Amino acid sequence: MERIVIINESTFTKWMERVKELLSVLHLQEQQMKNKSLGTWLDTSEVCAMLNLSKRSVQSMRERGELPYTKIEGRIYHRADDIAKMMELMMKK
Repeated sequence: MERIVIINESTFTKWMERVKELLSVLHLQEQQMKNKSLGTWLDTSEVCAMLNLSKRSVQSMRERGELPYTKIEGRIYHRADDIAKMMELMMKK
């Protein structure tokens, strides 16, 4: 016999946020497998997609020194392993 479980909305919302975070981690791992290494570089739009953040949020993280980056010919790039570390920190919160 199947049971029905009822939870309140705030619990469901928190649970869904956690599921989204886990999906982000899985997406990053999939990208790593495709690239075969973490030595790859990502542009800001790729970082935004992986961290599920806006471009402004990523820029603020750079300005605060929370997210290392490299500027090459006027374009900003982030190392994939730095993004992986950031995702791990976000998962611990």
